[in-house]
Amino acid sequence: MADAELPAGAHYEFTVADPVKKEKGGALDLSYWTYQVYTKTNLVSPGMFKQPSMRAVRRYNDFVWLRETLVEEYPGVIVPPIPEKSLKGNIEKVSSSTGPSPLREYRQRAMRKFLVRVGAHPKLHCAQSFVSFLELEEEADFVKLTKQPRKKVEVELSSTEKMVQMKNNMFGNKNKTAEETQWEETRQYISQLESSLVMLKERVELLVRRRRETGGSLNEFGKAFAKVGDIERSYQEGPLATALVDVGHHSEHLATVYDEQAETETVQVVETIGYYIGMCTAVKDNIKRLKNMASTRDILEQSLKNLNDDKAVAQQQGKEAKATTIEHEIQATTAKHEEAKKLFDSASATFAEELRRFHREKQYDIKQMLKSFVELQLEYANKMKKSWETLLPSVEAIKVD
Repeated sequence: MADAELPAGAHYEFTVADPVKKEKGGALDLSYWTYQVYTKTNLVSPGMFKQPSMRAVRRYNDFVWLRETLVEEYPGVIVPPIPEKSLKGNIEKVSSSTGPSPLREYRQRAMRKFLVRVGAHPKLHCAQSFVSFLELEEEADFVKLTKQPRKKVEVELSSTEKMVQMKNNMFGNKNKTAEETQWEETRQYISQLESSLVMLKERVELLVRRRRETGGSLNEFGKAFAKVGDIERSYQEGPLATALVDVGHHSEHLATVYDEQAETETVQVVETIGYYIGMCTAVKDNIKRLKNMASTRDILEQSLKNLNDDKAVAQQQGKEAKATTIEHEIQATTAKHEEAKKLFDSASATFAEELRRFHREKQYDIKQMLKSFVELQLEYANKMKKSWETLLPSVEAIKVD
């Protein structure tokens, strides 16, 4: 499917829900979870979707396949990240959910965000792999699709050309081009941003854990107050016993408020930071790929120069047969070089636009995250203030003789 800009008024709605555990047949086979992926869209037309509403059953590895396919087929595009597979310990540390698995809930949110961002991308939204991922309802049809070899985009080097590339990579190029210098500056910035985001995520997770620990302590504090109130009431019913019991019950209520705040901070703040850590990795992977594509282009350019030199020598020595053979190699290498240059130029231009898009979205998302965080602190501080204020009448009712 050809690339297309996102049509004006294009609309997607995604839901990732209803996790179901699947057991494999063998004793040593690991179980896995599947999710219902519901899609609604108005992009119903030939070459796009056949119907406005779709449902498909997908597992985590299917999301991995989709992302890897998009990365392979769209060089230069910063493909949004999917959640890491091994996050159980980290998620459970900052989650208080006693119902459904925190890991599965997090994955559902993160996988939905991945689909939303792909669906909003001017190039990726019309990728055939994306359309098939959402549209193929029969599991056998989708499995068959995932088994097909991925389309290779880059130009393949010969074994000799690969040896030259390895040598260049080992010893490096002392004279960096302007594009290589720019990539290095971008890579350094992204690496620093990634490190800072990792540290910020750790600090926010620590804040969330401590808030939850405070909630637990407040709960125990409330039980202790209520216990004293019950004992006082067993001796004498009166305002003092009532106030003690009220403080105990309010403290238990406030513990749930702390817990709720911690859960909301995890969703609104921790997960946003985690998403941009994944985006930083995607940017660095793109830079590495562009460097390889530039290297391929340069190796083929050097091979052309060498072949032309060899042809000239053969002609000088009167070896016309050898010169003819070399000419055929020159033609083949010229075609490869032109293709490699075209692919690199396209990917490089795409990446430049993607970086601008990355910075725009980062600025918007971080602003929304900060706004949500500040509003969250105000909201829950107000909840706690109001809750404590309701205790004052009980306390003031205690009469001291």
